Amino acid sequence: MAQNNLARKLTEQPKPYVSKPEPTSIKRASISKALKLSSFEKLLIVCGSAILTVLMLVVVSSKIALSNSQHELQHLDNRITNVRNSNTNLKQQIGELQSSTRLDKIAHKSGMSLKNANIRNVTK
Repeated sequence: MAQNNLARKLTEQPKPYVSKPEPTSIKRASISKALKLSSFEKLLIVCGSAILTVLMLVVVSSKIALSNSQHELQHLDNRITNVRNSNTNLKQQIGELQSSTRLDKIAHKSGMSLKNANIRNVTK
């Protein structure tokens, strides 16, 4: 048991004396309520506001121009589609009008006949 007490004595160290800190006075800086702007700062604010306004107007006008261009493009696409459909219909009508059965019917009504001796094959 003596050894246990010895170990305790070796590990325990005396606590140093710490004195209480002396109260210090805190100096407070006085803050002025309003800062005055110099003429250069005022000029910067006015110029910055003017530039910002111009940029906003440019963005809005470019959006409007883009919208108008998209509208015109859609209108042109619709016209192209209509013309293509019309061309397809006209090509189909040409094919029907050039069919040999139709031409034979018209020839028989007019009193014409087809003779093989009068047919010539032409090649390029």
